[in-house]
Amino acid sequence: MRLFKTVISALLCLTMAFSSGVICYADDNYELQRENPFYSGRDISRATLDSLENEKSSTVKTLDSKKYYSDGLELYKIMRDNFVKRNTNFTINYLTKDRVSYENVIDRIEKLYVNATEEALSEGTTDGDYIRWVVGSFSVNRSGKSNYFNEKHKDGYYYYTLDLSFTYYDSAQQEKEVDKVVNAFVASVDTNSLTDYQIIKKVHDFICSKTVYDDYAAENNDGNEYAATAYGALVKGKCICQGYSVAFYRICKELGYSVRFVSSNPKWGCHAWNLVMLDGKYYYVDATWDDTFIDSGETDKANTYLLVNYKTLRSDDSIIGEHTLDNKYYDDEYFCENTLEFIDESNYDKTNKNLLSQSVIKLDKKSFTYTGSKIEAGVWVVSNEETPEFSLSYSNNKNVGTARVDLVSKDNSRVLSQRQFVISPGKMTALSLASSGRAETSLQLAWSKTIGASGYEIEIYEDGNWFSEKKPAASSTSAKITNLNPATKYTFRIRSYVSALGKKYYSPYSKVYKTSTKPKSPKISSLSTKSKSITVKWKKVKCSGYEIEYSTDKSMKNAKTIKISSSKTVSKKIKNLKKGKKYYFRIRAFKNYTSASGKNCTSYSSRSAKNSIICK
Repeated sequence: MRLFKTVISALLCLTMAFSSGVICYADDNYELQRENPFYSGRDISRATLDSLENEKSSTVKTLDSKKYYSDGLELYKIMRDNFVKRNTNFTINYLTKDRVSYENVIDRIEKLYVNATEEALSEGTTDGDYIRWVVGSFSVNRSGKSNYFNEKHKDGYYYYTLDLSFTYYDSAQQEKEVDKVVNAFVASVDTNSLTDYQIIKKVHDFICSKTVYDDYAAENNDGNEYAATAYGALVKGKCICQGYSVAFYRICKELGYSVRFVSSNPKWGCHAWNLVMLDGKYYYVDATWDDTFIDSGETDKANTYLLVNYKTLRSDDSIIGEHTLDNKYYDDEYFCENTLEFIDESNYDKTNKNLLSQSVIKLDKKSFTYTGSKIEAGVWVVSNEETPEFSLSYSNNKNVGTARVDLVSKDNSRVLSQRQFVISPGKMTALSLASSGRAETSLQLAWSKTIGASGYEIEIYEDGNWFSEKKPAASSTSAKITNLNPATKYTFRIRSYVSALGKKYYSPYSKVYKTSTKPKSPKISSLSTKSKSITVKWKKVKCSGYEIEYSTDKSMKNAKTIKISSSKTVSKKIKNLKKGKKYYFRIRAFKNYTSASGKNCTSYSSRSAKNSIICK
């Protein structure tokens, strides 16, 4: 019964109308929309699946102040980053020596999509295979039959502005919910006390515990796209095989393991599972079929497809060959050289205590503070048996972010294991006030950007305690603090952080920064004159004092200033003025405060409107 259910569901899981179909324009029959080719079962041009390791950079040219990119790494990364953000509509400026027509534009877009989602181009945990399988369809919008995508031609190059639309099986907001689940799990995994085998099994068991196979989604395609995503597996708690596989891929990558999403022919075997590396060898993992055993009460078979070889993986397949790798996708150069060559012909032997994956690998520290120099975490192996000889190879161990140390085989041919550690940001310089950043109820604070930081946290000191006030994004170098009181001194500090290994690692706090908001602008309530004198009255505001300016020139040229160092004073008589002269007056308030360094500072309100009177 389990096999029948799984086979039927597997037949539907990758093609269950997650295809969007093809839309053609009736007037010219040009195809401008296409489903994800990996769901269609059709061949993909071999050129699109070649290894990107030696791919050339894009040719970049500027026209009308815009940069245009030819096929190449820079353009692929622009596409990739839009996919990671789940941008549904975006524009690329495309450069080519060949003219793009309506007949072939969708083929161009498909090639860009395939290359942008190549595992060889992966630089994180949410690109590569993870985004390749979340795209539902793509299309290109045209501005008119006679306008070839804003075509321009200059010096042998064609310049195109391509307005693209992509559909996804999940959204950016749903990915944020996935992030929370993944981060919490990764943070809970103590890699200093678990073996590699125990860690991979923990990932497998966690995914199986979080979700169940979604039979309804497999058989009903309306509105069930979530089932093919990590959101379905880890948040909604129900998914199809693709959901299990992308969730396993994502978490293993977060933990630093080499992992791939693999599948059979979407129109025949129609199934998805994973490959993960231990001891320098890849093994197959099918959490979907293992979870079916668990759901049916056969818990003794819960690890049947955990770290097995190809023969064992296919041993329970039906005639359609659910676990037969689709050669259209998995005989490309990159997969063959970096994955297929290292797949073990035997099942993983969890009883072999001589394997490095059966030892506990410890780091002396899991987090370090940025120093500007390369950092090497200490490594030692805890085992009761003889383990393979290895050397250490460090990478990404200078800049802020996730660093890595690989335990490499003696002949340097394989990575036997790995561990990750974090380089958190160094102490930030103090905050400052942005240009024109002072207002009555707000302050615009500025800082120097920390390269590699995931974000910042600004804290405010109130009532004897520090409170989080603002959490600016990594790209920010200023932030507006609102809902403040006029003429009030405030104290701030800032720190940056990097998100890594499921947690936030913070820099030390900056020195405190003290500043003040502007006082409210006082208003002159009356002017009265008597015997070569004028009395100015105004409405009281919170401040340290006031400055009155007066002049016989409406433009306030050569104005004289009278300073009043009391906030309680609300009137001032000015004597020795010229009879019959018209005088103009305005006033502003000021607030005195002391900076963090002990310097005396003053903030001023805006000046009031001018009032005038003729002196008697």
